[in-house]
Amino acid sequence: MNLYTSHINFYDVAVIGILFTGLNFALLLGFTKRINRLANRLLALALVVMVLWMIRISGIAAGLPLQFSLALGPLIYFYVLKLTQPQYKFSWKNLLDFVPALVEPYILSNRVLPFLTFLSVIAYLYFSHQLIQRFYHRQKFTGCDRYRLEWGWLHRLLAYFAILWLLWVPLTAADYFYHSGAHTYYLFYPGVGGMLIWIGAAAHSRPDGGELTVKPLLPAGLKQKGTWLKKAIQQNRYYEDPELTLSSLAEKLGLHTHALSRVLNNVLKKSFNDFINEYRVKDVIRKMQDPAYANITLLGIAYDSGFNSQSTFHRIFKELTGKTPSSPG
Repeated sequence: MNLYTSHINFYDVAVIGILFTGLNFALLLGFTKRINRLANRLLALALVVMVLWMIRISGIAAGLPLQFSLALGPLIYFYVLKLTQPQYKFSWKNLLDFVPALVEPYILSNRVLPFLTFLSVIAYLYFSHQLIQRFYHRQKFTGCDRYRLEWGWLHRLLAYFAILWLLWVPLTAADYFYHSGAHTYYLFYPGVGGMLIWIGAAAHSRPDGGELTVKPLLPAGLKQKGTWLKKAIQQNRYYEDPELTLSSLAEKLGLHTHALSRVLNNVLKKSFNDFINEYRVKDVIRKMQDPAYANITLLGIAYDSGFNSQSTFHRIFKELTGKTPSSPG
């Protein structure tokens, strides 16, 4: 009697488990309605790419025509970009980052493609690190590292992922010089897959959907934020932009809209429009008294200071100064 003997080993079970778990979190992140859904969908796509990649390299479906491994790095990068800059608007230029993934079918060498994938992921992980560092740098409210601890989950997991990814170098060297074969990577690929799943699980488990947000600050911190906000507006002259909105100002300052609104309402006790218009009116008065602007019409000065219409300028000027623009003194 012939008995059926299973050839499934521990490695096969681990790979199948990672594939199943990866697809599960990809679906959860892709269809869960949360804050910053686009960022979570980008991470979901990264998990799908990881699954396709592992299916190909594990031999489960060696004939799989596409694995899109060169899309893994860009997807992780754009995930971090959308978290650190929620107001960022994608354009057709961003599609250029995925061109290498589209030409994967034409890369026939089994050694060239992994090498390119390694370089791509390392480069985009570095760019992601730079995004988070710039995000930290934009937080001018020093005195504690609370915000670093709040966002440390992402920075820390990406660092682990990068360290694990760098193991590809010694493993490839061992395979090249000692001809150790495919089993050299038995722990590497499941480790990489598991690490990416860990990132996906951490993002999904957060109540804010993984978005990098600032928790309410103590009163002293809020007061410091108000001082910084006024200084930033004055130095950068953001008020000169006639299309300035609460959202666009928040993006320029590296804040979330609700955080900026909280500072304006709770610290400065002003609405966004009143806050910005005060700077515009002060700028108009200063320029009216400056001989360098003697050859510019009053309306021209108003436009130069951020007003977008004559009627708005006259109304706001009268409301804030109690006088008409022609008699500021």
